Amino acid sequence: MIVLDPSRVRRVLAAAAFAPLLSLSACGSDDPVAKPAGATSLAPIVSPTTQGLIAVWGSSAEDVWAVGSVGTIVHFDGREWKVAVSPTTENLSAVTGTGPDDVWAVGDTGETLHYDGKSWTEKVSGLDETFLGVWVSGPKDVWIVGVDTIDSAGILRHWDGTKWDDVEVPGSVSLWEVWGTGPGDVWMVGTDINGNGLIERGDGMNFDTVAFQGTSLRSIWGAQPTDVWVAAYDGSIQHWDGTTWTMTTGPTSAGSLLGIWGSGAGDLWAVGLKGVALRNSDGKAWIVSNTGTESVLWSVWGGSPKDIWAVGSAGTIRHFDGTSWN
Repeated sequence: MIVLDPSRVRRVLAAAAFAPLLSLSACGSDDPVAKPAGATSLAPIVSPTTQGLIAVWGSSAEDVWAVGSVGTIVHFDGREWKVAVSPTTENLSAVTGTGPDDVWAVGDTGETLHYDGKSWTEKVSGLDETFLGVWVSGPKDVWIVGVDTIDSAGILRHWDGTKWDDVEVPGSVSLWEVWGTGPGDVWMVGTDINGNGLIERGDGMNFDTVAFQGTSLRSIWGAQPTDVWVAAYDGSIQHWDGTTWTMTTGPTSAGSLLGIWGSGAGDLWAVGLKGVALRNSDGKAWIVSNTGTESVLWSVWGGSPKDIWAVGSAGTIRHFDGTSWN
């Protein structure tokens, strides 16, 4: 069990050798080891950047953010994408929020940014930690996961509105994403010391390892506690029904996956290398959806089944309108 002790920073070293972590240093390229109810139609999309975009999230169809290498932040206002003023040049790996005036982004050297509806400000930086994922249930409940680069172990960090608390996760070498159904049900996924997939689940204070058999995990999303999906770097996808994990069927040639997301239980997406996008409309089988690009797609998010965004290397931005990607 992992206990998040609010009175001090707790450090528990991993008991085995560190498996090499995929570096974020090249996330502006196509290198797969880099880190690793809106409108139904839009004008042709013009990306405002050539920097790698690693994560995308929005509060509505008119408020979508994407972040990436060298501190790049871009915003979609319902009409066009524009570059936003960023307070950092560190690589940014994840973005999420609770609304248009509460958005968080994290990345290298512990970089932690917050957007209050007017501007981005730097909250934390200069740490020996690489942050890879962030999830929030509210302004006073922020969860961040990543890697402690000194101790070579997965790191979990929490903000309660007053202070930050850290805990290293024993038996892990990296944590790639965190997600929850609420402040009392938080999940995180990554890689254990043997290179296998790792899942931790907790109530906001105590976390236990979830029994799981599979390869290194990159992403997690769910509709509810009994409907959770995880995507592995090797392209496999498993589903949690509240009792057991089940491998779902999909194209074996789809390739490595980096992100998974859904607008609901009947509309799921997964993206990854070589522009791959998989769609699941029945909760069972995954099928390939042609994105029209060979670029690495790191992240996917949408406002509705007819308003899906995927972002990736070299400033790639793709939009799905319910019928096709443009």
